[in-house]
Amino acid sequence: MSKAKIVRDTEGRFYGIKWICPGCDAGTRGSGVHILPVNWLPPGETEKSPHVAGKPHWSFNGDLDRPVFGPSVLSNWDQWQGDGVPAKKHICHSFVGCNGAAPGQIIFLGDCTHALAGQTVDLPDLD
Repeated sequence: MSKAKIVRDTEGRFYGIKWICPGCDAGTRGSGVHILPVNWLPPGETEKSPHVAGKPHWSFNGDLDRPVFGPSVLSNWDQWQGDGVPAKKHICHSFVGCNGAAPGQIIFLGDCTHALAGQTVDLPDLD
C-alpha cells in the first residue's frame, strides 16, 4: 500500500497528492485527508487541473510510498461547536519527509493543536 495517492479532477486531470494526517484523523477533523497541489506531474502527463491555478503548490519527490513535500504543510480551520458556542481553532503544521523527517514520515511542529504536536510518526497507508 502507498502512503500517498494521485488526485484528479472530474475531467481526469491531475489535481494533486492526497495523504492522511494521523493527527487530524484523531477526531479533530474527521478523515485527516490532506490534498496538496504540487510542482510535479505524473510521468507522461503534461496538463494540470485548472482548479489548482493560483493556489500554493508544494514540492513533491514523486514517490507515493515514501513521499517528501516541501516546505512545511500548514492547515488551520475552525470546528463548529454548536449554536452559541465559539468555534474551536485547530492547527496542523508539519514537515513531511524533510527537515529531519525521513521520507514517509511526519514531524508535527509545536504549534499543532492536536495530540501529535512535537512527535515524529510514519504516514499511514492509504487504502
